[in-house]
Amino acid sequence: MRKFLLLTACILGQLFVAHAQQKPTIIAGVVQDEKGSPIDFATVILVDTKKSDLTNEQGAFKIKMGHGGTYKLKIQHVSYESTELNVQVEAGGQVNKRIVLKAKEAILDDVVLRVKSPVEKVRESAYNVIAIDAKPLYNSSLDVSGALDRVSGVKVRRDGAEGSDFTFSMNGFSGRHIRFFMDGVPMEGFGSEFKINNLPITMVDRIEVYKGVVPVEFGSDALGGAVNIITNKAKETKIDASFATGSFNTYKSHLNVSKVFDNGMTFQVNAFQNYSDNNYNVYVPVANLKTGVYSKEKQWVKRFNDRFQTATVVTKVGVIDKSYADRLLFGFTYGEGKKGVQTGTIMEKVFGQKKRRSVTIMPSLEYSKRNLFTEGLDVAITSTYNAGYNQNIDTSRYKYNWAGERIKTMKKGESGGGPSLVKFFDHNGSTTANVSYKVNDKHAFSLNNVIYYFNRKTEDPLAVKETESEKKSETTRRSLKNITALSYRYNILDNFNVSVFGKHYSIKHTYLSESTSVDKSGYGIAATYLWNDFQVKSSFEKTYRLPTDSELFGDGDMVWGNTDLKPEAGNNYNFNLSYSTVLDKVHAVFADAGFVYRKTEDYIRSNPYGSGSRASSVNIGGVESIGLNIEARYVYNDFLQLGGSLTTQNIRSKQKYAIGTSVANSYYNERIPNEPYFFGALDAGLLFKDLGKKGNNLNVGYNVRYIDHYSYDFSSIGVEPIWIPSQVVHDLSASYSMFNNTLHLTVEANNLFDKLAYDNYSFQKPGRSFMFKIRYSY
Repeated sequence: MRKFLLLTACILGQLFVAHAQQKPTIIAGVVQDEKGSPIDFATVILVDTKKSDLTNEQGAFKIKMGHGGTYKLKIQHVSYESTELNVQVEAGGQVNKRIVLKAKEAILDDVVLRVKSPVEKVRESAYNVIAIDAKPLYNSSLDVSGALDRVSGVKVRRDGAEGSDFTFSMNGFSGRHIRFFMDGVPMEGFGSEFKINNLPITMVDRIEVYKGVVPVEFGSDALGGAVNIITNKAKETKIDASFATGSFNTYKSHLNVSKVFDNGMTFQVNAFQNYSDNNYNVYVPVANLKTGVYSKEKQWVKRFNDRFQTATVVTKVGVIDKSYADRLLFGFTYGEGKKGVQTGTIMEKVFGQKKRRSVTIMPSLEYSKRNLFTEGLDVAITSTYNAGYNQNIDTSRYKYNWAGERIKTMKKGESGGGPSLVKFFDHNGSTTANVSYKVNDKHAFSLNNVIYYFNRKTEDPLAVKETESEKKSETTRRSLKNITALSYRYNILDNFNVSVFGKHYSIKHTYLSESTSVDKSGYGIAATYLWNDFQVKSSFEKTYRLPTDSELFGDGDMVWGNTDLKPEAGNNYNFNLSYSTVLDKVHAVFADAGFVYRKTEDYIRSNPYGSGSRASSVNIGGVESIGLNIEARYVYNDFLQLGGSLTTQNIRSKQKYAIGTSVANSYYNERIPNEPYFFGALDAGLLFKDLGKKGNNLNVGYNVRYIDHYSYDFSSIGVEPIWIPSQVVHDLSASYSMFNNTLHLTVEANNLFDKLAYDNYSFQKPGRSFMFKIRYSY
């Protein structure tokens, strides 16, 4: 790991030196109207080149070139008259221009039209989707999971701090019910280094959260929704570097370098690293190792086997904006991770020396072309293959408690299954092909196909040599999944469109010498209507979710497989109403309310057992989920923003009889455990411009999150349920930007009042902690 980080640092350091030696030529400026107000999303084009930029909320733009000379700029906006001007700039120099656009005569003073950003286009689709613009979060120490945790109806529940396992919950569905994608590619086989709580937010342009029905472009078998992480795709030379450090000996770093040459050749490097001792205090009962009895009084103790470190480099090289390809990129990803395993599937189970190690080796291919062969025909193909492995290291002969005390046991292995150094080579790959054809402004079709392959091989250095080959042949675990989807969209009116679609799901998985095949078909419809500042969305889908590889075959450690799992079948209904308006150009208001109803058969749920050292997935029959999400936001003149969200959900078992029997189900109509049913958040932000010096800005942010108490076990079995208590957590941050918005300093205080906070299966989260981050962007 250290050699890897040192080599990465040397390579990236050379990139910094090369960039410093080849200072780019820059044309920058601001676009304003005749009253001096900034114009956002104006297109600034460098004529006779392929370089352009969109102005931001301050009307600013920046275009980088490799050579000096005289250039012609063309500025366009749907609400203003276009203009052109000549700009002369010296090689390695920078020119700043103030450009004033005149409003078109046909547009009244009190009507504002503007180009829609990608985030707005996503929000105005027919699907119940929230789009998170990641750029305002770049100066924070948040990872992708932290950004998602602020979305209404969403909870990201961790089993600890940095690098811990997590459960993503949305509208009552969690875990594998929600599918994750990166740039439209399934993340199911990306490896441990690509967990959403490891990915830096500066790697991301935006995040799309689909609540319920998912567009066919993803080719997904998601039952409860999907998350699509859109990474930065800069079409210019760019450097973005950051380093953060804080409590519990935590430090994180990220470097994003992209270079685009005049001939269309490009390369991109994303390198990120995370480290933490995770040695925060927890308040727990401590077991007597001789008697196994837990103390009646809880004690404050420190986590001692939870050190986490990971480092990943993602490289891409290829061409953009060519006649034969908009993007043709070959990629390669290498990552390493190490983590101490402090607990089992519940917090009472303590390990003292158990560890995990992971390696990701993943080549990739990305191709896309708009208007291929004919106008309106768009094609995109992506393919990845992960040849890495995961290793479980469990050779200790000791049993530990939370006080760090230990006693010697009769055999090695803290998990109870014997000693292990087993490596799991989970070779998996996926290929996604999407073809869309826009016939005209009224009619459009889309066809998607996803093929996903999985094959696990194992090696254990502790296995007896003469039986090792036999053991390998006995652990055949393989699956092949294919999902095909076709949709048709009809724009009935400019503000009213309907999409209908169908999907076919198939999977064949093999365990030992037995194979099982499943084929299912589903369908759905989605519609949206826009009226003035209001938008109404409604959708329905009959869908299926195929069991994942980890549910079928386990993780080889604390999660055991279940190859008898049935696919989940669900009927999803979604209704959404939103309102968005701008008043007097200084007041912006947004409000959104969404209703969700789902009826699911053969619901798959994780089931801990074995005194908390094991878990497996099981079908628990029928489940009904009803949810309501409310979100509102107010912005005043780029100075003040206030927002909040509230979620209530009712998720209950509707299985009257135990599966396969006539015996009454004692859990009938009970809430599904380990699912919060009432939670919300409030946030506020202030922006102080030109503080200390013109161009220097200070952002101050505050966030509070509330979760009502909920049980993590069924309460109808005659015993007192175990409750996860209500909790309120406050966070405070301040970020100062300097030197024309290129250097940013941020300080954060998380869990400001040091309250006890709990998450998945009552795992305790860290108490009060602090983070400091420095970021450079150019």
